[in-house]
Amino acid sequence: MADRPPTDPPWYVEAFGGDYLARYAHRDEDAARREVPFLVRALEAHGARGGRVLDLCCGAGRYARGLREAGLAVVGADLSLALLRCGAAQPGAPPSVRADMRALPFASGAFDAVVNLFTSFGYFEDEAENRRALGEAARVLRPGGVLLLDFLNLPHTLANLAPSSERAAGGETLVETRRYDPARGRIEKAIAVLDAASRAEKRRMVESVRAYAPDELAGLFAETGLSVRARFGSLLGEAYAENTSRCVLVGVKG
Repeated sequence: MADRPPTDPPWYVEAFGGDYLARYAHRDEDAARREVPFLVRALEAHGARGGRVLDLCCGAGRYARGLREAGLAVVGADLSLALLRCGAAQPGAPPSVRADMRALPFASGAFDAVVNLFTSFGYFEDEAENRRALGEAARVLRPGGVLLLDFLNLPHTLANLAPSSERAAGGETLVETRRYDPARGRIEKAIAVLDAASRAEKRRMVESVRAYAPDELAGLFAETGLSVRARFGSLLGEAYAENTSRCVLVGVKG
């Protein structure tokens, strides 16, 4: 397939609207509560004891709320105004701002830790823009601060990539097709949203992520002044292996 021209607006502007939460309802509050203790342990074990945490690409803030309940001073940042509004309406919502991860509205060294969860990285077609986003996460960390990045585990993802699937979500039917484009190093998912009764197509959207291998991610960390100190296979603290579903890197700013 030939390289695709950039969409206008980019896919990540369209994909995270008000219906996103219905499409990913399995990523719920209960899951966040189970995983927050690991996040707290991982951050504290690597020196992030000050408690100032940025949840970068926080979405509707389920992890930000959990981290706040754990006693951390959390700020959320996301590009999606729809998801930020959903989060702000929840009890115990921490402060949040609308921001592009490539240009964060925070002072250098403002945070003890940054978390970036559920493959909320690698969205940009231009490699330099992805590096810029990671550089911004490093910039807002104090020296010795910790970045925890939760990403897809490429070996596992490619071995288990389902070309197509269908599921119900929010009273609609989602038909999802997936492919890996090795020339661009990206995993792409096309989503057709159908009326559950008539199966008439209501809308269509795409998701596209640069599929970094674990060693590539570690290299990007090094380029931005972050030293990888730990690698996990899940947000429950599972040991990393090629067959774990996630690659969770913990990096410390030098």
